[in-house]
Amino acid sequence: MKKFLAAIVALVVLTASVTAVLASSYVGNSTSRKFHYANCAHARKMNQKNRVYFNSRNEAVKAGYVACKKCKP
Repeated sequence: MKKFLAAIVALVVLTASVTAVLASSYVGNSTSRKFHYANCAHARKMNQKNRVYFNSRNEAVKAGYVACKKCKP
């Protein structure tokens, strides 16, 4: 029973994380300070630990990020 409950809790946490990422339209790189559309080739290659998620272009710009020159978000 304990394993089942632990699995359910893990699934809920994972679902919440995936939902947050999918809701974000823009992905920034904390190292380069550039942001991309979530489906940009550069965003897909980005190291997971460097990812910063934004809900809007304006939010990324206010945070000091610069738009990608390939996907032009």
